[in-house]
Amino acid sequence: MTRSERTRKKGVTAYAQYRGCASLLAISYALLLLSGCGFHLRGVGESRQLPELFSSLRVRQVNVEGLALRREMERALKTQARVQVVAEEDGSAPVLTLYDERSDTRAVSVDRDVRVSEFLLSYQVGFDVRDASGKELVKRQDIVLRRTFSFDKNAVLAMEREVVEIRDRMREDAVQQIIRRLAAART
Repeated sequence: MTRSERTRKKGVTAYAQYRGCASLLAISYALLLLSGCGFHLRGVGESRQLPELFSSLRVRQVNVEGLALRREMERALKTQARVQVVAEEDGSAPVLTLYDERSDTRAVSVDRDVRVSEFLLSYQVGFDVRDASGKELVKRQDIVLRRTFSFDKNAVLAMEREVVEIRDRMREDAVQQIIRRLAAART
């Protein structure tokens, strides 16, 4: 190996080290900026302080198919709002009732062959909170969410799975909105 080849090899190695160091510095700076502005991943570090009256809640559902919404609500109350979710038999805790969960799909646009190319997915659920005697603590409110979804006729099976995932995310978003509204409730 000649002297110029060794020098060039050292230069390449030094340049690679400089580039790696510069990349690390840039990533560190970006993370510092993001953390300084309050950015965090959804669901990470989110904690809501609910009024003391809601320190323990019973969760029930009316006109809601399946248990997915109730389970998601109970999980979020326990982990994010630090609420003790009690059994239905405990008659002393306020009751959070989830009403009328509905999902709908409508065609929004069609292509030149008059086939649907875009859908509007909607999700709605209502809720209220009453104390053990039935007195209304939080008036009934409805959460309504809408998402557009582009349909790809070449990937029908993948599209069906994506619709299911979008609906699951909409349910999670509705639960988050309910918790935010409970946190803002004046009792």
